Amino acid sequence: MMAMSFTASWDSLTKVFSAAVVLLLLGPAVFALRSPLASGTGIVVLALAYAWSARGYEIIDGTLVVRRLAGSVRIPLESIREAREATPEDLSGCMRLFGSGGLFGWYGLFRTSKLGKSTRYVTDRSHAGVLVSGARTVLISPDEVERFLSVVRLTVPQTPTALDAPGRYGAGNRAR
Repeated sequence: MMAMSFTASWDSLTKVFSAAVVLLLLGPAVFALRSPLASGTGIVVLALAYAWSARGYEIIDGTLVVRRLAGSVRIPLESIREAREATPEDLSGCMRLFGSGGLFGWYGLFRTSKLGKSTRYVTDRSHAGVLVSGARTVLISPDEVERFLSVVRLTVPQTPTALDAPGRYGAGNRAR
């Protein structure tokens, strides 16, 4: 199977929050031309946060690749037992355990009452998808989440799993 690429755009909240943090961390140093240590620390924080954020996604040879400047993350898809769009309940009551909670996206380790512990590589919460395997739960946010999930479902070996169980889409009706 050839590689399929998916873009990951920022939602409005990510853009506003990221701009505000950039201004907060760099504004005083830039406008007052003071505090080189503070501006240096701010630059490092911003550079690291940006480097760890998701830039896009690819599905290559049965593997989800989360593209980041800090190095891509590879997630094997063969053990995926559930692939679906995220619901508001999946995202609500979220506690960040480690990572970013809005600066250039939502990425890292999070916990919710519905999903439990999950790893997020999300830039737009309105386009989030959930991938559940036996080992972990991953949230992603490709711009074309339905197309992405369709490709994942075609990539995952077809065994009787939650992919085929009645649920949000019903048995055999996984796409809208």
